[in-house]
Amino acid sequence: MPLLKTHIAVFVVLTIITFASLIWIDRYQQIGPDVLTGHWGIWAPGKNWADASENELALFSTNPQAGVSVQQPLPAIEPGTVLLFSAEVKCDHVVRGKKPWNLARVVLVQNDGQKDLWNLPLILTAVTGTQDWTFYRNFFYITTQTRTARVIAELHQSTGSLQVRNMQLYPVHETEIYLWVKNIILFSWGGFFLLLVGSCLFAEKRSMLFRAILAGAFISIVIGTSLPGYLKTSVIYEVEAQIDDISPVINKVMPWELSKLWHACVFLLLGSALALMIKKAPLSQLMTIIIMMAAGTEMMQLFIDGRSPLVSDVFIDAAGGIVGIYFIRRLQTKPSTERS
Repeated sequence: MPLLKTHIAVFVVLTIITFASLIWIDRYQQIGPDVLTGHWGIWAPGKNWADASENELALFSTNPQAGVSVQQPLPAIEPGTVLLFSAEVKCDHVVRGKKPWNLARVVLVQNDGQKDLWNLPLILTAVTGTQDWTFYRNFFYITTQTRTARVIAELHQSTGSLQVRNMQLYPVHETEIYLWVKNIILFSWGGFFLLLVGSCLFAEKRSMLFRAILAGAFISIVIGTSLPGYLKTSVIYEVEAQIDDISPVINKVMPWELSKLWHACVFLLLGSALALMIKKAPLSQLMTIIIMMAAGTEMMQLFIDGRSPLVSDVFIDAAGGIVGIYFIRRLQTKPSTERS
């Protein structure tokens, strides 16, 4: 691929600009008062205990089976609102329970009127061991499904002590300069992906079917990446509900959650299509394209409402693409090996 060096140079420049924009530009500004009321409810069974003042919490647990929590329901918040949640957190000798989520944590949980939406981003912080006062800040998008929400500080089936102070939770919106920068960066990443797919489509003479498969894989990845968080959640819930109607067992035996499985499968298709389209390119070039797609689509999510880029997703995407390339290359070399 003669343009690969150009692609790599553009990718590096876009990466630098993306992270520099996040560091130097203020994304949000406050548009409303703090929604925390200071009216906390305490659940502390047995010898576990908790204390709550208006803006300071203290929790202690010696019984990992019971745990302890302090929570506050939030007033009605309009769907589409972005909330900035910040607090200082300290923990002492927190010992994790059996599950990964059994630890000390501060969370904002949304509920659709029937059940808590655990698939949404909810964690301000989750800690174990001993840690001095540390400041945390995170943004939470209130979805169209949300009917109620609450803030919870808890030792979730774990032991130790947790303290929280100087909590703030208020609505924000994106600044004008951030909106300009966001649109420019998303447009630039879109242009980069078009440049990348265009060069792959015409790198070698291949059938329209192979080109359609490759273009379809690219389009699927970009659309899936650019969905706002609330739309992604709605789609996942709808698909999971349909799967449950067909067979409740399927959801239980899935090795990953549905979104991770989609990541792996669509990049598997992308890797396979690349290997079919560009037979003459070295394996390293195809892997470079896959890695740029995996990392680039995750970086785009830094500027998409309600989405959180994850390093683990980059590895899942890259692994799926590389497996697809390897599989097709093995099939392509098998006949010649057998003839020799």
